[in-house]
Amino acid sequence: MNRSLPALDRRRFLATAGSGAALAAAGVVTAPTSGAAHAQTSTGAVDVITVDGAIPGIPYRTRTSILDVAEYARRAQVNSAAFTNAWTRALQRLAEVPAPADSPASGNSVNWRPNSGVVIRVDPGFYAIDQWSMATRPADLGLPGSESEGHQYGEWSVRITIEAEGVVLVAKDHQGTSVGSPVVYLGNPDSPGGSRDLLKRVTLRGLTVQSDGDSLQGGYVADRIGMLVHQSQEIRLEQVSVFGFAREGIRLEGVMDSTIDAAVVGWCGRPSRLATAPDPLPFGLSLTSTRDSSGAILENCNAVRVIDSHLEFCEQELYLDRGTRHVEFIGCKFEHGWGTTSAQSPISIGSPANTRSAHDRVLEIGFTSCMFVQNTYVNAGSHPSHIVVGEVTYGGGEAAAAKTAITFSGCHFSVPDGGGERWFTGGDTTFVGCDFAGCGNAEGEPPCFDLGNDVTFDDCRFAAVAELHDGVTGSRRAGEPGAAVPGSRADLFRFRGGASRVINPVIYFPPPTEGVHTSPGSVATLAGGAGDANRIAGWHPAFYGLPGDGSGRPGPIAAVRYEETGRTQLGSSLVWEAMSGASTPVLEPDAQGRVSVCGREQIRVQGGRTYRGFTDAYAGQVVRVVADGEPITFVGGSLVLKGTQTLRAGIADMTSFVFYTYGSGSAWFQL
Repeated sequence: MNRSLPALDRRRFLATAGSGAALAAAGVVTAPTSGAAHAQTSTGAVDVITVDGAIPGIPYRTRTSILDVAEYARRAQVNSAAFTNAWTRALQRLAEVPAPADSPASGNSVNWRPNSGVVIRVDPGFYAIDQWSMATRPADLGLPGSESEGHQYGEWSVRITIEAEGVVLVAKDHQGTSVGSPVVYLGNPDSPGGSRDLLKRVTLRGLTVQSDGDSLQGGYVADRIGMLVHQSQEIRLEQVSVFGFAREGIRLEGVMDSTIDAAVVGWCGRPSRLATAPDPLPFGLSLTSTRDSSGAILENCNAVRVIDSHLEFCEQELYLDRGTRHVEFIGCKFEHGWGTTSAQSPISIGSPANTRSAHDRVLEIGFTSCMFVQNTYVNAGSHPSHIVVGEVTYGGGEAAAAKTAITFSGCHFSVPDGGGERWFTGGDTTFVGCDFAGCGNAEGEPPCFDLGNDVTFDDCRFAAVAELHDGVTGSRRAGEPGAAVPGSRADLFRFRGGASRVINPVIYFPPPTEGVHTSPGSVATLAGGAGDANRIAGWHPAFYGLPGDGSGRPGPIAAVRYEETGRTQLGSSLVWEAMSGASTPVLEPDAQGRVSVCGREQIRVQGGRTYRGFTDAYAGQVVRVVADGEPITFVGGSLVLKGTQTLRAGIADMTSFVFYTYGSGSAWFQL
């Protein structure tokens, strides 16, 4: 199509922070050029419908920035009728298309007629509105009723394109609006589910929907949903923008085989602005299932792609309900803005899980080359993870095949203002080639990565935070990250499930610096009751003792810590394969005559001392011991020595042991 279209200057739009008066004054909307032509396809013209009778402009009292609410309400009513009427006329235009004699479908077969379809065109400008309803029912298409099983009417493929570049719909709560209702509605409200009566093939391009009121960063926001797509298929939302709603910016319900491309959602999903927060909470972007009165799925969101889209400054960013399947996010950005706080995880995937159902669980979700940004750390002690994935257990039969599968590939997790973040809680998730900045947690919270069953980090990079900052009390312009968070820690991985793996990690710990606070922490935390077969492999710290500052002195980071009182061994819960580094320190025993052998196959120990055992070992670990400078003595007990209770080893001797576990017991057997 060769057309010159009106456009929305997004830079100016964001600079005005959504104020209707400022938007109009800033020249955000660019007028169409004189070369605009009628809509065409590559083979011929298609029908064009225009929105007639709409009143552009947001009414402010003369020479003030005070909204004339009465006039606004009048215009919103007129414009709602005008926009909805354009959709109705588009459907009527399709109903007038004669059915070809050789059509394989019944009745009006617009799906089979070459070049059939309609373009709805809207003149650029600001329009007060209550709701643009594009609700479509069988009668609107001249159909006798609902589709039967195994037969789909071609008429539902309406092939309507809405061209709305430079169009800004402005919505406000007032006496004539319904709380929580969508400003833009698209779909079939009467679909019975089961993939029947799904509105198909609609493209919405260039539209902006925003709340009117004060700056979107503070003050009033409308208690509405920006855009709701419901019970539909093959829908494309291209370059749409939604700003400033307390509820969802964009909500998909029971939508299949659809694409969101280059969308922007800002300052939406803000439950703190509601008198009573709903359950589940509203998010900037939500993909949900339609359900019957018992909670069973009628239609889920399936095969949806979200490309090059931004969700910014939303308290709650992204929600995928547990019925969601086969969704890809490519090149998207999710930014939790400066001063933005959340009561729950900003990104929620299939949580809470339905452990009683083999069907009702999120499946096959992918994030590729996406960016996740966090700028605040609040509610220390109960700060939620940035991402939570619902966890399910697996039994036999059908349930065993219905595993959740979430993948993050080449994604970036950033804290540009130095606040720090707990990044992940959940199971059945794989991270490949990702990098995580600002990894930390506060005292009393789980570590940065709280791992259930089957979580994998493969070739990822992690930068631990030196100290958490709240990102709220500081000055962003001055580059200050805010006040230090009490009890700041740098605990990385907590293993509480089974079969989770951290493979070939690169970990950066800030080295201890004189006069600068560095948070204590640990690489691994073993939860009480942790499952088996967890693994850390391929990590090569520069200095054992962690992280070290180049002098050989130990830093404030421990290799491992245990939540279970009295536990001293990894056992079968965590295999920590051999580490190597630039330094091989001489280890000295603790007060009980023990040395930690976490991640080591061979150790050099302080000479002239007595050794009674080794700690932090996994089942089957073999360790070779050499004395430094003077002979050493091994004493039996947890050490099972060959034919003796005491063994003296010289500096030329290498003594080997294997860690054997049996039930709740364990021992070191001399080889």
